[in-house]
Amino acid sequence: MTTTAARMAKSFDNRGVLSRKDARDVYNRFADKDHKIGGKDVDSGYGGPAVTALVEMAEFDKARTVLEYGCGQGKLVELVFSKLQQQQHYDKKLSWRGIDQSPSMIKRILERNLGNVNGTSVNVGCTCTAELLESGDPDNVVIEGSQKYDRFVSTYCLDLLSEEDMYKVLDLAERSLDRQNGKLLLAGITWGYRSSVQTFFMTAIWEILYRVNRKKVGGCRPQLLQPYLESKGWRIDRVVKTLPDGYPWMVSEVISAKPPIR
Repeated sequence: MTTTAARMAKSFDNRGVLSRKDARDVYNRFADKDHKIGGKDVDSGYGGPAVTALVEMAEFDKARTVLEYGCGQGKLVELVFSKLQQQQHYDKKLSWRGIDQSPSMIKRILERNLGNVNGTSVNVGCTCTAELLESGDPDNVVIEGSQKYDRFVSTYCLDLLSEEDMYKVLDLAERSLDRQNGKLLLAGITWGYRSSVQTFFMTAIWEILYRVNRKKVGGCRPQLLQPYLESKGWRIDRVVKTLPDGYPWMVSEVISAKPPIR
């Protein structure tokens, strides 16, 4: 691992992962073909329940700034903006910054004009920007001076990263979040062997595919995120495992945490 913090971090999963280039190529292809899962986890069988739980934990109506790492096609920000629009007494202005290493995903989110939700102008004053992280290296995300965010969000992204890059994302979250009111929200797939017959077999099939053709599953692997957070001193607020309500029948882990005390 390249950084001092990364060298000191513990390893919990030594499985191989897609290279940054391969991951970028896979998600470019997903975006270009409008893949039913890739980049659209909010709409997937496993992502829907998990994102519902994450949005409830996040309390976006109390936030003014959000940094999303791995924003994909912008489904999450669209969902959040839509929910805020439905709140009659919402009077804040939420600024959302999305980052992704896939040029095609960034193109998609910009094409969809997230100043509008379902054809209706977002009159709550929410704004969204999307930027390309060309290198794919979380260390290269620029946080300007004293700029701090109220929420740092990443859904179904850490489960395709190397451990080195996972820790870099956590370091990025720590340096970008407000120390007092900042909150980290993560979601990723996890093992479902004990949850139901459907999730047992789906997990087994997923792990086989990950071994023989990990591009087929977007490079994502079942994992536990909590140990990584705890090893870096993050203060866990809540951990929820959500069951899928449709295909693909994968269980998700959703975590809310506060920045470490340094």
